[in-house]
Amino acid sequence: MKLAIGDVVRACDDKALGTVAGVVGRGREKLVMIHGYGGMRRFTEPGGLELVARHTAPMTTGRQAVALIALGLALLAAYIGCRSARDLGASWLLSFLAGFGGYGAVMTAYQWWFRLTGPRRFRV
Repeated sequence: MKLAIGDVVRACDDKALGTVAGVVGRGREKLVMIHGYGGMRRFTEPGGLELVARHTAPMTTGRQAVALIALGLALLAAYIGCRSARDLGASWLLSFLAGFGGYGAVMTAYQWWFRLTGPRRFRV
């Protein structure tokens, strides 16, 4: 199971809800620190947890700007791909596929960047 700080989990033994505060490792054994209602803090084995909800931080202004730029570049790449294929005498289907390929290449690069700079999840 992969957990990030802030994920909401439920303990299987007593059904208590809490958020993941950290992961502590003692040799091969790992324990997850959970913050619960009323200031409750406890350590639980990962096998005794059930994931309820993932923590997602709101998108920052910088990330929104990069997403908008990536979308603009993807549309520009799609237009250039379609236009270039059309100018070389390709049919409408091949022109569409060339544009789709340009769009896909830019959006794939953006998604890789987003995954590399996004929140970290820990395997426990």
